[in-house]
Amino acid sequence: MRLALILALAAPLAPAVAQETPPPTLDQLLTTAAAVHRSVMTLSNGCFSGPAYDRLIAEGRAAQFFLLGEEHGIAEGPKLAAALFRALQPAGYQHFVIEVSPQMATLLDARLHKGGLAGLSALYAEPGGEPAFFGMREEAHMLADVRGAVPGARPVLWGVDYEVLGDRQLIKALAAMPKPAAARAALAALAAASDAAWARHRRSGEISGIFSFGGDPQLVRAVREAWPGRDAQASAILKTLEETLEINALFLARQGWQSNARRAELIRGNFIQHWQAATGRGPAPKVMAKMGASHLLRGRSTTEVFDLGTLLPEVAALNGGHSFSLLVVPGEGALTAVSDPATLTYNSAPAKDGYARDLGPLMAAAASSGFTLIDLRPLRATRGLGRPTTNPGLLRTIMGYDMMLILTGSTPSAQFSANAQSPPAPACPR
Repeated sequence: MRLALILALAAPLAPAVAQETPPPTLDQLLTTAAAVHRSVMTLSNGCFSGPAYDRLIAEGRAAQFFLLGEEHGIAEGPKLAAALFRALQPAGYQHFVIEVSPQMATLLDARLHKGGLAGLSALYAEPGGEPAFFGMREEAHMLADVRGAVPGARPVLWGVDYEVLGDRQLIKALAAMPKPAAARAALAALAAASDAAWARHRRSGEISGIFSFGGDPQLVRAVREAWPGRDAQASAILKTLEETLEINALFLARQGWQSNARRAELIRGNFIQHWQAATGRGPAPKVMAKMGASHLLRGRSTTEVFDLGTLLPEVAALNGGHSFSLLVVPGEGALTAVSDPATLTYNSAPAKDGYARDLGPLMAAAASSGFTLIDLRPLRATRGLGRPTTNPGLLRTIMGYDMMLILTGSTPSAQFSANAQSPPAPACPR
């Protein structure tokens, strides 16, 4: 017993096992990489400045298409879009894609070209004259700034979407066209159904009272069938009306994917028509697009369809160029404007985790002050990105957008006033 104890005491001590530092997680790697590839932008007296803003200008000048995907309702989003378009217009940017129908975009463009914000106010005072989103003050001012940046009468605004609120304006345009008696009767029935629906909406405030969400597409088809000799403009208006009613009917029937797929097909087709017309007149123009973030994501969108964000990079490549895409999201302490479907007005609310809800590792890299621009392209080679356990929303964003702008402390868009005066564009140094 004594010998065993002596031998035990004499034995050399085993070396202490070092505590191994656990390897960084994928989220930690992404946050670190995002911080390395970030730059900052400031907004002061209506002017954007800083390394991040300069970087966006440089990227825009080199690209065929500049895609700005956003969370709606942030005041600084349209302000940035207008500033970028003004700065990039001398580099060849001639058109601006927005989330309304082709017909409504043409109407907005004409009123802005003729009367600026006053022309827009007059249009908004008409039944159905105010399209979705653009009843926000900053959005309306953006349209005026963009239209004013391009000289000449040729339309600058390209609408590519369906038409949620403007059915009365489209029906009014059809009514002004010569047509056979049968078509006049069918159109009168369509107009009466639209008026009745909007009257119900005024009484109840329910979304189903908005004609585009409760109207019968057969009423539109009846007009088409009774009007065989119509021109291309009438056909295009009827297509917008019918597609809008069909898309929203699928949505209300809880067939969400079918609704989104049909809408994406319409958006792509409308853009192609604009593009073919423009390139048929001369050299391919540079184009900026500003839409909801999912529409401009490259690859499969958040609604599991292939939208404009997939089409435009390929169109640019066919033209020997490339596209550049920017995701704009609210940051810490941000407020946003939300629509009240009963009154069709906009109210302020804290920004929720919308598109950015899966982007925690990127949001964590935001600078302590200013707006933070993160170049997502270097992050695509991060070790572990793309494995089955990867956050799919995070992966989708890093692969589908080139850069991301975090608007820390951003403010909500306000309601556009009919008495609004267009402030002069700030004289920002460039």
